[in-house]
Amino acid sequence: MDHITTLFWALWHQDYLTLSKPGLLWLIYSMLIMIIFFENGFLLTAFFPGDSLLFLTGTLIANGSLHFIPTIGLLTLASYLGGWFSFLQGRWLGKTTLMQRLLAHFPEKYHQQAENLFNKHGLLALLLARFIAFVRTLFPVVAGLSTLNSRRFHLFNFFSSLLWVASIVTLGYLFAITSLFKHYQHQIMSLLTLLPIVLLAVGLAGALLTFWRQYTKKHK
Repeated sequence: MDHITTLFWALWHQDYLTLSKPGLLWLIYSMLIMIIFFENGFLLTAFFPGDSLLFLTGTLIANGSLHFIPTIGLLTLASYLGGWFSFLQGRWLGKTTLMQRLLAHFPEKYHQQAENLFNKHGLLALLLARFIAFVRTLFPVVAGLSTLNSRRFHLFNFFSSLLWVASIVTLGYLFAITSLFKHYQHQIMSLLTLLPIVLLAVGLAGALLTFWRQYTKKHK
């Protein structure tokens, strides 16, 4: 807990020297890998703030706290493994009552988006689905429910993970070297630090509300 508190205050005060220390560095990578994997791999944690964290990661790379190539590699792997795990859930558990209950907690619009993308464009749609929150978690499940060859899925899963991670991290990096960012660095970094926490809290509250509505509906 002390390390997490130190990490938060180092981010809040833009103490990039502290952030680059080995102890905090491993904590940052561990948290990023865990969040990216769980967001992509578990329906229950689809609300995790992957996009905002990747953007924040790009700004940390620009300020020297993290390294570009290792970060892209590790987070691409986390996203790829998450997508694969989600695919396996659809393949192995798709017909089970448990999976049907989990899928039922997602708003219908996300089901429609995932299914329409898959039906119209097949696995090519995975490249787009990665950039749509919730859909990037649902899409591999939909692919797993089909008779799709798993080898083809692995290929598109990897390239979509690389495209998603590399593009958003690079966008954060490029933004962090602009004069606008440097002029308002303190305010922007404070916002980028708080944004994932706020999104996580809102997502968790929304998930709990959805489960509560489902529970009360069943027990009426």
